[in-house]
Amino acid sequence: MGVRMKDDKSPDHYVRHEDLEYGRAVRRGEEVSLKLDLTVPRSAPGPVPLVMWIHGGGFRAGQKTWAGHMTDARWLTKAGYAYASIDYRLKAGSEDLSAPVARRMAKLRQYRSRGFRKNLSGAASLAAMEDALGALAWLDRQRDRYNLSDWVGIGGNSAGAITAFNLVHLSGFFGLWRPAIRGLVSISGGFAYPSLYAPSQVPVHALHGPGDELVDIRFIREIARIGGDAVELVESEDQQHGRVRLHPNEPPRDAYARIIGFFDGVRRAEN
Repeated sequence: MGVRMKDDKSPDHYVRHEDLEYGRAVRRGEEVSLKLDLTVPRSAPGPVPLVMWIHGGGFRAGQKTWAGHMTDARWLTKAGYAYASIDYRLKAGSEDLSAPVARRMAKLRQYRSRGFRKNLSGAASLAAMEDALGALAWLDRQRDRYNLSDWVGIGGNSAGAITAFNLVHLSGFFGLWRPAIRGLVSISGGFAYPSLYAPSQVPVHALHGPGDELVDIRFIREIARIGGDAVELVESEDQQHGRVRLHPNEPPRDAYARIIGFFDGVRRAEN
């Protein structure tokens, strides 16, 4: 997409803030602290756009400190974006959900696509959505402190991408507040409720492997069919589940050029 980036492993171009508590929530009857890491470009001339990323792990594992997130942060901050990676509750149950979500959870099941894995669309996925919304609300309140603009994009790998879709398209279903989301990147993700998908909400860039056995590609293909021009779907037979590269030997600069080019393109279209 016209993006050219130079490899640079030096941290000189960014400042990293680790273990920022964005909220507290209940998991299995115990209150837990929810934290995020925020990496911002050093010496930016003005407020910078934010990309918040959500890790994968099937809602049972994963963490914000996954090595891939440091790679994400390095490339995105070099391109002028702030980058936040969040932890969220894992293995949460229905008893851990907020009242607005718990009340409508049974209703939501009526919209779930046949064949979408229940462990990727149950209570744990909705708790992750709640936490991601909490992280966005906290970041919105901290804009002046960390030199963030009001432009927000989101992305995720696998379960994290599922959470990104849920955040955008289910927050209204549950009556939950969220800031405007300008772009969504899905790496090996999908959305379990296509009848609730609204293409006008946010443009999507998706990467998925046709042979993916963890998240079936047919669900993101359905979103691409409904979304039309609002969805860029890139398919690669050699893509490994949850990885941003088309194939294991693709240079990182090319993989991140696609992601950054997508976000840059959304921003240009808005101006």
